Amino acid sequence: MKLKLVNIILLFVCFHASAQFTDSDWQRARVGGLDKMQIKPADIQSHLQHLKSYPWLTSEVAGQSVEKRNIHLIHAGQGPVKVFMWSQMHGNESTATAALFDFLQLIDQHPQWRSSWQDKISLFIMPMVNPDGANASRRYNAQDIDINRDAARLQTPEGQLLMKTAQQIQPDFGFNLHDQNRYYAVGQSDKPATISVLAPAFNVAKDINLKRRQAMQLISQLVFDVPHNLGGFIGRYNDTFEPRAFGDNFSKMGIRTILIESGGYPDDNNRQVARLANLKMYVYAINSIAQQQYLTTDYTKYDTIPFNRSNGFVDMKVNKVRVESAGQSYVTDIAIKTQPHFKGGHVVEVGDSSTTRAYTDVDATNWLYVGCKRLESAKQPQELTYTKYMAFLKQGICLFDDDKKLTNSSGLPVFFADKANTTIPQRGMPAAFILKNKQGENKAILGNKSISF
Repeated sequence: MKLKLVNIILLFVCFHASAQFTDSDWQRARVGGLDKMQIKPADIQSHLQHLKSYPWLTSEVAGQSVEKRNIHLIHAGQGPVKVFMWSQMHGNESTATAALFDFLQLIDQHPQWRSSWQDKISLFIMPMVNPDGANASRRYNAQDIDINRDAARLQTPEGQLLMKTAQQIQPDFGFNLHDQNRYYAVGQSDKPATISVLAPAFNVAKDINLKRRQAMQLISQLVFDVPHNLGGFIGRYNDTFEPRAFGDNFSKMGIRTILIESGGYPDDNNRQVARLANLKMYVYAINSIAQQQYLTTDYTKYDTIPFNRSNGFVDMKVNKVRVESAGQSYVTDIAIKTQPHFKGGHVVEVGDSSTTRAYTDVDATNWLYVGCKRLESAKQPQELTYTKYMAFLKQGICLFDDDKKLTNSSGLPVFFADKANTTIPQRGMPAAFILKNKQGENKAILGNKSISF
């Protein structure tokens, strides 16, 4: 009994060995140039080149994309337990790519920590599976195929490479790293899902075999034991089996698969909070796997992670604004989204939006919806400065009709439309309109910005 207790204590200490990392250590691991929403192949070239100075790893070109861009595979450690991590299978999901380069830099900065696991683990990282999609800032590859729906047919060169690599490595653990839209909420809470997790099912029945249970155990540790300071901001995906997805197929192949999705956080447009959380989760995962500490975790804790709630958030809500039109008067909320495919922002809901949370709320009680006039196309190209924009707003203009003749230097979003928003707020219209109150004050809503003038 005493020996068993000592072993448990040792495992606990090993798992928490990364507590040696201070806030300064985490920040020092952060590589430059990747604090952006969209990371492209050119953004990681210098970091890939820098890896050649690390004697403890190897980096090779594993294959190429449709448009002949290189896809890299990085290998570190020589242990019997194999861990495979891959990111940016969807080209516009960049957060984990930045976190993986942070991870590699942290490993280099802490050789003593590295030596604690490199004889136990062989680590493989593919940091950008879809470079063509990344270069075009789009989800799909150059064939317009979602690579993560190609695990069965394998018609994309990127999907073929990912499957071939997994079959060659035969990993014990697979980390499937993605981004999700910023509009997921954690259960019924008022918190966005900054991180979401899943141990994918391997069949339609969603059975839990030994390998999937162990993935749940590891996920439970990463959610409840890692000091990522995201209490309440972590959700879980529904585990409905998707026969075309790589995570589900890898789980079917007996790989303990861990999905980590990075999402939104208040005042964090480039997902740097999720980036740091990813880094910490990778470090703690390596510690736990190396020491098999996850095996002591109650896997039923996994079921206590709240499910994601889709469309639980919007970027902005204009609450309880009065609308007067055609002899009618009523109060409504106006919900706005600006990402990922809304140019500047569109209205996504009109009516009672009290159950929808917003990153920014505007109290429009006692304000009247005025709408927005449209500026006709200029005959000559013109620059839209902040001063000029303010002058247009005072004239009730906040829509434009020709982006080819307008250079925007105002620092504010610009909206183009073929008609004015002058009657009532409607779903799908550009998120550009003006409010006024009885005191003669005016306010423009431009995307997720509220501008008084």
